[in-house]
Amino acid sequence: MSFRLAALDDFIDLESSSFKCSSYKNLAYPLGCSKSELDSALGDGDFVVFNDTAKVGFIRIKAMFSRIAYLDLHLIGDFIDGDFADVDTADGDIQAVMGWLAAQYDIGKYYIQLLPSEQLEIDCLKRLGFTEEARLKSQLFVEGTYYDLLMMGSEDKRV
Repeated sequence: MSFRLAALDDFIDLESSSFKCSSYKNLAYPLGCSKSELDSALGDGDFVVFNDTAKVGFIRIKAMFSRIAYLDLHLIGDFIDGDFADVDTADGDIQAVMGWLAAQYDIGKYYIQLLPSEQLEIDCLKRLGFTEEARLKSQLFVEGTYYDLLMMGSEDKRV
């Protein structure tokens, strides 16, 4: 499979979010934290996803209980010829991570929270069968602006 546990070096060359500071996204989406903060925060639930040649994203397990997993997802794409390259290839790899979680922990349902502007992630999740299950209006207040928060959910395989 083309994923493994994430290491500090996986994050060094990533651009930070447009937010200067925020508790919204996980540390797999570097929000200006220091290397030591990132190193101490990485755990067994942080995965880096690869295609054949490059990193295409990160997944973090935020919580698991009652056969439900709450994940964070961040995709990385190189903008080439008016489109993001390599991101579409992440679908199978992300599905592989979820398959591994299902096999290891008997997971039947996945939830991922996103901002409406995270279109790469939303498009990928829709291709994987996720749907928008909730939209919390003006839920997050970051740097003087309110943001909606989307809750994307997978098909419930528990029933």
